[in-house]
Amino acid sequence: MTLRFLSGVCLTLLLCLSGTAMAAEAKAPAAKLTPSIDDPVIAVLDVQQVLRRAAAAKGIRLAMEARRKAFEAEIAAERQQIRDEELQLRKQSTILSPEASNEKRRLLENRMSDFRRKAEQRRGILNRAFTSATRVLRKEMATVLAELMKERKITLTLARKAVLVFDQRLSVTEDVLKRLDKRLPTVKVDFKRSTAN
Repeated sequence: MTLRFLSGVCLTLLLCLSGTAMAAEAKAPAAKLTPSIDDPVIAVLDVQQVLRRAAAAKGIRLAMEARRKAFEAEIAAERQQIRDEELQLRKQSTILSPEASNEKRRLLENRMSDFRRKAEQRRGILNRAFTSATRVLRKEMATVLAELMKERKITLTLARKAVLVFDQRLSVTEDVLKRLDKRLPTVKVDFKRSTAN
């Protein structure tokens, strides 16, 4: 019942809009040479596709993957070292005094806390570096899009994910991608500056 109601509302809305459009067409001059706000020029941009396919985006992903692997190797080595110390403490617990055993246990627990904190900091470094590099890429993409809109007198650009169906001729994704690759082939992923943030 709700679906029928919504269908009826949509049909009524479409009829009203088409009637308004026909009335506007009848009043409009026969030939308009330049678009105005009354005649918007619309484009569609697949932002996610640009962020996936751009040369700079691929470079960011490669840098992130390399640093992530390096961090994982460091973390794995430290984790193994802590496990070895824990195993050694278990073996020594029979020959150590309770005070000495407790002290070594406390030191090991502190070391484990430091290890967890360091692992979390490394994840933060990766996240901040990625966010910072992607921000540079997005800013340049917006600049390229603005220039393209000005050249083609586009009045409105919609994100692809906000549009259900559209004519592919409205898409500016490939043009933005080509210009972006030419203007910004790489983005430096700054892991050092990320540690200060």
